[in-house]
Amino acid sequence: MSDRPAAAHGSARTATRWTRTLLAQPRLLMAAKGALAAGLAYWIAPHVPGVAAEYPYYAPLGAVLAMWPTIRTSLKQGLQTLLGLVIGVGLASTVFSLQEGRPGVLAVALVVGLGTLIAGIRWLGAGRDWVLTAGLFVLLLGGGEAGDYSTGYVVQVGVGVVVGVAVNLLIVPPLYTGRAEQRLRRVQASLADRADDVATVFEAEWPIEDDDWERRVAVLPSTLRHVRDTVQYADESRRLNPRGVLRRRDLGSEYADLVVFERVGFHLQDIAEVSGILGRRIGRQIGIVDDLAPVVARAVRSVGEVVRRRGGDDRDVFVTARRDVEELWQAIDEHRELPTVATSGGVSVAVSLGRIIAALDPDDATAPRPDDDEDAEGAGSAGDPVDDPAAPRDTAPRDSERRQEAQGPAADGEAEDAPRER
Repeated sequence: MSDRPAAAHGSARTATRWTRTLLAQPRLLMAAKGALAAGLAYWIAPHVPGVAAEYPYYAPLGAVLAMWPTIRTSLKQGLQTLLGLVIGVGLASTVFSLQEGRPGVLAVALVVGLGTLIAGIRWLGAGRDWVLTAGLFVLLLGGGEAGDYSTGYVVQVGVGVVVGVAVNLLIVPPLYTGRAEQRLRRVQASLADRADDVATVFEAEWPIEDDDWERRVAVLPSTLRHVRDTVQYADESRRLNPRGVLRRRDLGSEYADLVVFERVGFHLQDIAEVSGILGRRIGRQIGIVDDLAPVVARAVRSVGEVVRRRGGDDRDVFVTARRDVEELWQAIDEHRELPTVATSGGVSVAVSLGRIIAALDPDDATAPRPDDDEDAEGAGSAGDPVDDPAAPRDTAPRDSERRQEAQGPAADGEAEDAPRER
């Protein structure tokens, strides 16, 4: 007797494991539901009253046409398909009524021409592909029983659509919100890794020959497009979904994260392009002083760490990144006596890093303030965060000396209120 509960428990665990495997594979789940819907529709089809019972083979077709990964798409595609069928049947019936006997070349050409024109109507959606198909089926296969054939065709496809939508709705309705979150976290880690790849360029000996890092950065736009599709897919899977009602979840935060990561990817690509030009020493319009390279590398790594830890305990890494970007600006400013081209590469990277920080923290919530550090001696000391409220943060260095020069130097020994020469 004691073996029976154990066997039952083992069977339950096996069933649970297989169920989880099925749910984790959307394609496998859709295949199983599609097979069930097609079989069920074919079983129901002969019991449909009237002449439609003579055409049961169209019911599985309707079930397959209505089997889509989301409930909303299943219903939408099914209704659009039925509408396209009705229009195609009406078109063929009209042409058929204008002639006698079997359809000729002119009738076929007329159905194809008009069907192609009607299929150009965008709001028909998936039904556009079935206008011409239904028209030719009714015209060429209906023969002398075109009326009965048309009725059976539309009714049985409708039966299949209803069965397909019902199966999709009642049996494990798909909900992909968890997958969207996983894809976002993966692309977040990928962005941080790509920032590390770029930082490595500034730590290597130039000119560089390896371009693997560039290829990895170049795939970011397509990766982000796939992630956007996943988030939109997850959002649509909540529509008309009973599981979505029971597990209410707003994807607003996922969309917000996606927008941020798209901006980070855009600026990271710009940094990668500049670093490739600098690392290969192939551009005369973009340059960098050698001693700026390690400062750039440190700043890029710090910003990459901000990307990696976004959403967690990230205040410390934000402060570090802001400080490193500010130090990069100060290092650039130390070479202001050189031609602009000599530091243009560093300036471009610093601007992009500042914009990445701004995208990650648009409200400057993590920006340090002068009163945050009790040991700070004053706002004018080197390394302090930007505290000028009129200046954009992390996008330009604060240079008090340059402001003094703009006001004009005071002559040695002259009083502070002495008049200045124009």
